[in-house]
Amino acid sequence: MSIHSGTFHDTDPAGAGWRPGRREFLQATAASLAALLAGVRRLAAAPAPAAVGLRFGLVTDVHYADTDPRGKVFYRESLGKLREAVDRLRKDGAAFLAELGDFKDMQPGEPAERTLANLVAIEQEFQRFGGATYHVLGNHDVDNLSKAQVLATITNTGIEPGRSTYAFSRGGVRFVVLDTDFTLDGHDYDHGRFDWRDIDVPPPELAWLRAELGAGAEPVIVFAHHRLDGEGDVQVIDRAEVRVILEGSGRVLAVFQGHDHRGAYSRIGGIHYYTLRAMAEGSGPANSSYAMVDVHPDLSLTVTGYRRAVSMELPHGRAA
Repeated sequence: MSIHSGTFHDTDPAGAGWRPGRREFLQATAASLAALLAGVRRLAAAPAPAAVGLRFGLVTDVHYADTDPRGKVFYRESLGKLREAVDRLRKDGAAFLAELGDFKDMQPGEPAERTLANLVAIEQEFQRFGGATYHVLGNHDVDNLSKAQVLATITNTGIEPGRSTYAFSRGGVRFVVLDTDFTLDGHDYDHGRFDWRDIDVPPPELAWLRAELGAGAEPVIVFAHHRLDGEGDVQVIDRAEVRVILEGSGRVLAVFQGHDHRGAYSRIGGIHYYTLRAMAEGSGPANSSYAMVDVHPDLSLTVTGYRRAVSMELPHGRAA
């Protein structure tokens, strides 16, 4: 693999995240220019490789709400950040746009009607993409709403309304969307009734996943909100069981996930686990994060990160 921005240490099995660095920017013949570029974040168009099989856009942890910042999260600014992402990813030729959860947020104590208005506002911005769009449920999506309310407000192109787990095919690739908004005892997250560290994929969904992965031969990419790799309290509790299913199918190329705002990467059993950095953290356009993913005919992947998102080349096959 190669990394275009930031620094990842492949010896870290937990994929704890990237440590900002300058090494990738240094060039032996132009060290002074490279040092300058290392401190500058450009908004550049995604490169167009000579052989691209499919190209799609990703955002995560938008956390839009009409409320003042708390900590590192700048809720109102996400509307403008998403606008930039939609325009850029559409211009650069994304076949579809997916968001990986925590699409909206809320002000503590606000009525559900106001929270729903936040969701409507950010969904309208998302739909400016003008093509196919897909959503993954995150815990903050149901902090003041039910899953049914959220699913009735968003659009997953070509998917039966009300489904939070689903699959679709595009460009010879099967995409599988998981719902990790369940407690360990199998209850749905609902109107804030959950502990964000109590994250589980329940047995009925595991059975659905086995059946879905056993039903075809297309290569598969998985979308989830909570992490299926690493160790800590931002991970799915039964992630090892989920990974056994993914690895056993022999079809899964990568898992793209959110929730951990720092971003992360690991490779387990030949599957890439790429955690996209949060869009909502930090003030100003330079502190946004979104990505384009190219699936090449040889089934390798190129992740092109915009703003703070990390770019990577993800080779196909079990050997790193």
